[in-house]
Amino acid sequence: MSDTEISNEARTPPDEALGFLKGFFSYLLYIVLFLFVFIPIITGQVFPDFQALFAVFANISPFAWGGIGCGLSIGLSIVGAAWGILTTASSIAGAAIAAPEIRSKNLISIIFCEAVAIYGIILAIILTGKLEKNGSGVVLIDNFPVWDPAVAKIGYTLFAAGITVGLGNLACGISVGIVGASCAIADAHHSSLFVKILVIEIFASALGIFAVIIGILMSAKAVYKSVL
Repeated sequence: MSDTEISNEARTPPDEALGFLKGFFSYLLYIVLFLFVFIPIITGQVFPDFQALFAVFANISPFAWGGIGCGLSIGLSIVGAAWGILTTASSIAGAAIAAPEIRSKNLISIIFCEAVAIYGIILAIILTGKLEKNGSGVVLIDNFPVWDPAVAKIGYTLFAAGITVGLGNLACGISVGIVGASCAIADAHHSSLFVKILVIEIFASALGIFAVIIGILMSAKAVYKSVL
């Protein structure tokens, strides 16, 4: 198969990934507009009822928020890594048919994708170590039991750290996967392009490190033992 035949392929894995993202965010925008613009205009009432939402969220255990943050950290990171590996590996497998010599050196793109999941595991382990309960964490205000504000703050901090790292690694995995897939296709055309695109992939991989650093700094401020 010649280089011309490779370039004439209708849709490549990066095209499919970008097309899915475009469709996902389009539908998400339509849902947000429907819920927060169209429904209030039709009913004449604010939606949702933020006072009711506040009452619901205020009664959720801070330890549950911490656990959700831990789950989002590892879950979204794995989704990002899996998406990156799927996109990159399919491009490597396809391009290697025409240029088998690209197989070994392009495996570095798979390693970059796998590192995204490792970032999530690291923070999930840290957050799990923070979930140490030593007391109820409940105080009485006007004879009404509520969560200690200090404990609630820690739960929200762990949740914020988890979702920050999870979303950051999800974006990182998608970015690394698309760039890695493009790198394999470009390498199959001209091997001189491999190093140049690899530099771009390294910068894409660094996005996950930024999220992990912020997550670790946030979780370092959350210590249940010191407030219970």
